[in-house]
Amino acid sequence: MKMNKWLAAVLTALFLALFFNAYGEAAPDFSIDRNTVFRGMERSWSQGYEPAISRGKWELVLPVRTAEDVQQVTAELVIPEGRLTPFKAQAMTVQGREEEKGLWEIRFTLALLSDRKNSDFPCVIRLNGKDAAGKDLTMDIPYVIQFRGAKEEIEKARISVDDVQAELSVGETGEIRVTLSNPCAATVIRDLELKISDAAGHILPDGAEALRIGTLSVDESVTVNYPVTVTEKATVAPHVLKFELTGTALGKDVSITANHTVSIRQEIRIEQGGLKMAPDVVAGDSVSMTLPIMNMGKADVVNVLATVTMPGITERQSVLVGTIQPGETKQAQMLLSPAKDVTGEFSGEITVECTDQDGNPASFTLPVNLEVRPPKKETETNADGETVKKEKANPLVPALGGACGLLLVLLVIQGIVLRRKLHRLEEEKL
Repeated sequence: MKMNKWLAAVLTALFLALFFNAYGEAAPDFSIDRNTVFRGMERSWSQGYEPAISRGKWELVLPVRTAEDVQQVTAELVIPEGRLTPFKAQAMTVQGREEEKGLWEIRFTLALLSDRKNSDFPCVIRLNGKDAAGKDLTMDIPYVIQFRGAKEEIEKARISVDDVQAELSVGETGEIRVTLSNPCAATVIRDLELKISDAAGHILPDGAEALRIGTLSVDESVTVNYPVTVTEKATVAPHVLKFELTGTALGKDVSITANHTVSIRQEIRIEQGGLKMAPDVVAGDSVSMTLPIMNMGKADVVNVLATVTMPGITERQSVLVGTIQPGETKQAQMLLSPAKDVTGEFSGEITVECTDQDGNPASFTLPVNLEVRPPKKETETNADGETVKKEKANPLVPALGGACGLLLVLLVIQGIVLRRKLHRLEEEKL
């Protein structure tokens, strides 16, 4: 029951909002009566009325509704300056005639140039009037003057495909942004549709294949976004896309194609294989550090630069690794050389920076720790706290000792040999 009351309240609020909004908006000063048929009209505007052409003259009849207090109505046919016109030089302003209260007949009868061809001429019908209080009223109605039935067109329908932009990544959805322009002087293109295709089959429409654009008038441009999906097997390389535009112009089907190149990129995927470095070093010596860098993506990673910073040891030390191809591993190798008077535990980091082929950057950072040990002491302190210099062992002493030992062994062997000889001599005498 409570739910029904709530729904009723919501519906009532919506109805009142629409009611007051409709009556709150002021009615337009002028409107086209699409059902009235005046003299010279074969059908009403709602039935597809078209101006008549006879004896080199073009006649347009426009039924216009106004408020009852409007005293006068004039109309002007305005063709933008610099545009082609089908008319001879003449006045383009006519006086409206009130057929009944609030219903006016606007009738243009204009002389045409003799060399007419199939063409479109966008223009504006500008209505002006005054109400009973003398207030000026005005309204512009867009209109396209059409000529059909001639043997030739005034020009060939064209569309410019410009400013193609796309940020496409492997395995992701994206958009191709493109600006379409109608550079024609007197040709309106209607029912325009756009299809984009990739010969490699790596870039596919995301949804409907054809994107409906509608009407593109003379000198008009429109920027559209064409949704696409990039397949997982897409190559990271430039792709040539085919832009197919279809529609109608001057009563005939038209088809226009253009090619543009876009790039497919993949998120940079570099991984490190673990820093290889001794945990400590003696002050004054050097320690080497090696970092394997692997490219796990499908495109080259370029400008790979490894930089180590360790306050107290080195402020900045870099090595250029260069380009790493897909599936390749390269080593970043550097030396850390602490000074002789530097000892203790030090911390820093190694940063690897790189870009893809389009200049998009990527980086990662690893911590680096190193203990610097003091060198072996050449002095020692005695019981009285005095520093005494340690005597270095003479390197000849071990050599002499070894020589003496060898001589002793030789003498022992010689004694054994002599004793055996004496023993044999004594046996022979017996």
